[in-house]
Amino acid sequence: MHNPLAMIALIAYSVAALRILFYRRDGARHRNHVSWFAWVMLVTLGGSAIELALHAKAVGYFEAARAVLFTVLIFGARGNVARLLRSE
Repeated sequence: MHNPLAMIALIAYSVAALRILFYRRDGARHRNHVSWFAWVMLVTLGGSAIELALHAKAVGYFEAARAVLFTVLIFGARGNVARLLRSE
């Protein structure tokens, strides 16, 4: 993979997917709709990482920035997808 933006996006998608995968509830309530949304996010982020690893296409600034933004948001919520969906 010769494109540094593709490498940044690959790492960001992988780290975000792993953060969701290793989320620990620690007493939080289980909500079916949130767990389904977390599963869809995990599959989408993981699939994007696998696609970038297998087919290193031309990745632009915006895709790399989107991947980093997803990662920052997920780490800001500490992997808790319910916090991402909550409106305050």
